[in-house]
Amino acid sequence: MGAKNKRTNSDAVYAKKSAKSGNKNPFETSKEQTATKGQNAFDIHVNKEKFQILGRICKHDRGMPGVSRAKALQKRAQTIGKQYAVKNKTNKFVDRRIGKHLSGDQLTESVMNARFLAEKMSQVRASNKAERYNLNDDELLTHRGQTLEEIEQYRDERSDDEELDDEGLDADFTSAANFGGGDEETAQDRQTAIDKMILEQKRRKNEIAKEKDEVYDLTEKLDANYKLLLPLVAKATKDDQAPKPPPDAYDKLLKEMIFEPRGSVSDKLINVEELAKQEAERLEKMENERLRRMKADGEEDEKDAKARPKHRSADDLDDGYFVAGDDDEPDDTLAYDLDGNLGTHLNGKTNKVQSDKPGDDEEDDDEEDGEEEEEEEEDSDDDSEVDNLSDLKESDSESDAEAAPEQSATKSPKKKSSTSIESKIEDTTIPFTLKMPKTYEDFTQLFDQYPQPGQQATIVERLIKCHHPKLEGVNREHVVKLYSYLLQYIKDRFEDASEQDIGKNFKLISGLMPHLYDLTQLNPLRMSSTLLEVIKEKYAAYRKNHKIYPTLDTFIYFKLVANIYSTSDFRHPLATPTYIFIQHILSRARVRTRQDIGMGLFLVTIALEFGSLSKRLLPCVFNFLQGVVHMSIPKRDVEQVEIPPPFETIGPLSKLLAISSSTAKESTSLDGQKLQAEDLVTQTVTLDFRVRALDTSLCLIRETMELVAEHPGACYLATPFLPLLNRLPLKLYPVHVHQHHKEAKELLSQLAEQKQKRLAPAERKPKALRLLEPRFEAVYDDKRRPKMSKAKEERAKLVHKIRREKKGAIREIRRDTAFVQELKLKQILQSDKERHEKVKRIYQEASMQQGELNELARAKKRKKF
Repeated sequence: MGAKNKRTNSDAVYAKKSAKSGNKNPFETSKEQTATKGQNAFDIHVNKEKFQILGRICKHDRGMPGVSRAKALQKRAQTIGKQYAVKNKTNKFVDRRIGKHLSGDQLTESVMNARFLAEKMSQVRASNKAERYNLNDDELLTHRGQTLEEIEQYRDERSDDEELDDEGLDADFTSAANFGGGDEETAQDRQTAIDKMILEQKRRKNEIAKEKDEVYDLTEKLDANYKLLLPLVAKATKDDQAPKPPPDAYDKLLKEMIFEPRGSVSDKLINVEELAKQEAERLEKMENERLRRMKADGEEDEKDAKARPKHRSADDLDDGYFVAGDDDEPDDTLAYDLDGNLGTHLNGKTNKVQSDKPGDDEEDDDEEDGEEEEEEEEDSDDDSEVDNLSDLKESDSESDAEAAPEQSATKSPKKKSSTSIESKIEDTTIPFTLKMPKTYEDFTQLFDQYPQPGQQATIVERLIKCHHPKLEGVNREHVVKLYSYLLQYIKDRFEDASEQDIGKNFKLISGLMPHLYDLTQLNPLRMSSTLLEVIKEKYAAYRKNHKIYPTLDTFIYFKLVANIYSTSDFRHPLATPTYIFIQHILSRARVRTRQDIGMGLFLVTIALEFGSLSKRLLPCVFNFLQGVVHMSIPKRDVEQVEIPPPFETIGPLSKLLAISSSTAKESTSLDGQKLQAEDLVTQTVTLDFRVRALDTSLCLIRETMELVAEHPGACYLATPFLPLLNRLPLKLYPVHVHQHHKEAKELLSQLAEQKQKRLAPAERKPKALRLLEPRFEAVYDDKRRPKMSKAKEERAKLVHKIRREKKGAIREIRRDTAFVQELKLKQILQSDKERHEKVKRIYQEASMQQGELNELARAKKRKKF
């Protein structure tokens, strides 16, 4: 009664709730739903429940059994099916060679030898018994002085029908000896008869062997004579043959297709070590050739002089051909040369007879020069190897000399430029193989021997090639030493350099720049640390007096960093400190002289190189350009124009570049010029420098603003320039300054007028409403469970999970077994089908054969009758 009362009470409670919620069952989960878009309604299976059970959630009320089964079969085919297909098969190759993890460059000859030896030993262990009787291992078998490969026929040429005589005992002798027949003498002296028979058999064998040798010798002689007659027979048969018709288009096309190459073999790729060795060998060969030419001008070796043919008359009988004569005897023989010109040959030199052709007088008669002999060899034989330094990086002098066309060789030497000839002669004097200088004094002494920038660049290039790190391990230290020598040499050249030397020094830097880059790539860590130490030293010296601009030898290292290293990186171990060094100089050093302005503009150009790719510029660059324009504005003593330091607002330095109205005629007549070398070393400010400085500043302003035009804050950088440019007295400057001023002002005005976007806070996600925790009600399912502790309850849940997973695993194993059995059944059915086909084909062939036999039997019966 108590249970019934509880049930009725609970039903009454839920009846009230259902009435409030509109008579809806909250546990109804098996309600049919419409099929989703893209699915076939007939593939969806709905599992209907007979009774609604409270508290039970049905997860599989809807499903697609066909699709699930197809996916399961496909998954089994890709896993178990693949494993079943390769079952009991050992067709897997495992690379167990020595050094299998090494790359192509690391596979040395020792590794290959070890790999070959291991393979040999494995073969010996595998077939040790067969190796004992192997006679073909590096052995050459011969027969009568000839190898077996040279012998055409290995068997005896005699007829196989020849049979030896019966060497057995006679029937008469056997019957007499064994059965007592025959004469009494035979029976009495049996031993004597046997000895006589043995002697007779030996005699017969010797005669037969002698006959065989004679026949063999005659056969060999006949074969030799026949081989001598074969060419005559073949020639006669060829002459007797009828001429073949000419091939038609089809035959030609067929032969072309037969002999057409299938593919071209590509050249083997040369690694860095082999390339360095080849380059060193080539330079050594060229050095030997140069030394040979330097021994004497126009002299020849005795061997070449003796080998030269002498003049002989037409009736000479060659009596004194081998008698050594005087090589200096003149040969005035009149003869024609290859070009058809008439002349005499004096010791190999051609003196042409005067002709009416104007081109004959323009040829050079001096053939004792080694370089001109090489040019003649190049014209006569294009395939010959000539020392033209094509593999080396050409300097300006070499490129000018080699860029001239071949027709210029026939022109008069007066038309050739003297500089190209001198550079060519100087370049040939440079050795092709050089030793690495041990000290810096030796290095400077080597450079002093060849003062031209192109020659010094060639020397550095050949030093790098002769001491490449791939050739020897000690060369790693040599290239680092060479790099430090070059940095020190550049510092010495630019330190206290005059205005005449600055241009030459910059040409040297442009020639050495590619080689400095190559040295940096050989050992980037060591080279970068070396240059960084130099820049640190320069910065320490600058900090002692930071209000004075450093000398030019410091700025040239900034130029090296800008050209060799990547300045677009966000952080660079060498470019970033250099960039900060430039910022300190431009923002702290005072501008008082012409040299300071030139140095500052030079630093601005280097800063533009640093920021050309990254679009990042230093604030001091804009500040310095504003200061140069500020100094070009004429101001009264009382008037002040605001300008940030290190420029002065008042005083004579505030108008250092200003032009007075008294020099207007001179200033307006000046031509456009760039900054010159004297601006980096001269202290006095001149009129032409004032014009050049302002003109250069206007061009740099335009370039800097073009770089930062895409930045959102470009208007704030462009605005301070406009009032300064408006105050410039343009009437005192030439026309080209007006043009640059107009271009810079238009760009600045365009950037200053750009509207900026208003700052707005970042969009935030809307804050979610605060939700209260729901009130859960315990559902009574009328199941009596024993009360357990928390640990036991967790264990019971785990056991329940294990049992459920075990059932699922058993179910999957059954399905996998059924799948494998199906594969086996398919394989058996396939083999049975093939066997039935073969048996059927055999029966068919047998029936056809039996039919043919029956037909033959019937034909024989007809013939009998």
